Amino acid sequence: MNDAIQALQRFEGARVLLIGDTIVDEYVYGTVLGTSAETPTIVARELETKTYQGGAFLVARHLLALGAKVTFCTLVGHDKAADVVTGFTHPSFTLLPVTDADRKTTIKKRFWVDGYKLLQFDQLDNRPFLDVAGISASLAEAIRANDVVVVSDYRHGLLSPAVIAAVLGLARDAGKLLYVDSQVSQSAANHTLYRGADVICLNLKEARAIDAAFDPAAVDAGRPTFATLVEKLGIPNIVVKLGAQGAIGWLGGRAWQAKALSVQVVDTCGAGDAFLAAFCLAGLAAPQVSLRIANHWAGLATTIHGTVPPTTEQLVATLEEGAR
Repeated sequence: MNDAIQALQRFEGARVLLIGDTIVDEYVYGTVLGTSAETPTIVARELETKTYQGGAFLVARHLLALGAKVTFCTLVGHDKAADVVTGFTHPSFTLLPVTDADRKTTIKKRFWVDGYKLLQFDQLDNRPFLDVAGISASLAEAIRANDVVVVSDYRHGLLSPAVIAAVLGLARDAGKLLYVDSQVSQSAANHTLYRGADVICLNLKEARAIDAAFDPAAVDAGRPTFATLVEKLGIPNIVVKLGAQGAIGWLGGRAWQAKALSVQVVDTCGAGDAFLAAFCLAGLAAPQVSLRIANHWAGLATTIHGTVPPTTEQLVATLEEGAR
């Protein structure tokens, strides 16, 4: 049995506290009929609509698919969309909802026509969450009860600077490893707020928002490409996701890299969430193995349309195939 398969066996029952922003993902599928007579607008027939728990909730669903027990703290509004979040059930899942009656639940609605993403509408309220004392009281016990703490910051309000500081302090006091993934997207980078975390996962755009000269190719050349990131972030373990080029990391005081899984890509939405879930479960003891598992799980996620996790059977098959 190879090291990666052995590592997967330790995922079962691992206890993870996940903190982050939920996005309700709606996918509207249709087929083109033609164009409008009045304007150059595509007219399509609606075929079906699928709704998923996305954003940080997708990380939770990946963790569950990999066998972990998940406690998830997230922010919802007082609206119908919140039912998509609070109505989710799983035997290994506990929800710690933070309800804000003055905001709407985040929704991202994507319109696909004949396999092409035509349009996306976002319902957003990114005001910072202010009840730090309330959320800290809820999180303190949850942090003590779990093995590892994971933050998936989609920048939609829950993880305000004050809440981030509280989470960092609580994890440190409890002696629990803290993994962080914070999205840049249309927002400025906030990664320096997470100084003191144990591990941070970045994509290439995010890494270059911190160090404009960051060069993934320098890992092959043996140059200390992570030095500026480590210094500016104040985080000892850094992973940079490179999509089809795999992932590289500064883990345990040295550089590592792993190739991506070769797949037929259908939809890359949520691949980073898949990577984060698998990597935090695989841990830091064997970085090469952890990067490989995370790359394979993320690669499998891109073969599915919509934010749907793959299966552990698929993961085992690709890991066994790669070991031959």
